[in-house]
Amino acid sequence: MQINDENVKLTLSQNIKMSRLALGYTQEQVAEESDISVNFLKDVENTRSGISLTTLINLCKSLKSTPNQLLKDFFKDSVDKSDNILQQINLLDEYEKNAVLSLIDYFNQNKKQ
Repeated sequence: MQINDENVKLTLSQNIKMSRLALGYTQEQVAEESDISVNFLKDVENTRSGISLTTLINLCKSLKSTPNQLLKDFFKDSVDKSDNILQQINLLDEYEKNAVLSLIDYFNQNKKQ
């Protein structure tokens, strides 16, 4: 995929909307949490507007995501299962995150033996 403004807007719009829907969030919830207007978020999701780095970071926080995840389509060669794992872990509560961390520690300890 060639990198230009339109492709960046298209990729971001699709990934922002997909992340929002996966979390079950409304546009209103994400807009409020990201300190942007609902109309602006609609414009972003419909590729009518691009976003600043500050807005990208705020959206990532609201969507429990990272810029890497929202721009992953530009870096298909470097995207692997770890991005999906990270995204799934971000959806967990603290207790569940600690359980996953315990499992990772267990596997790492057994790998060294």
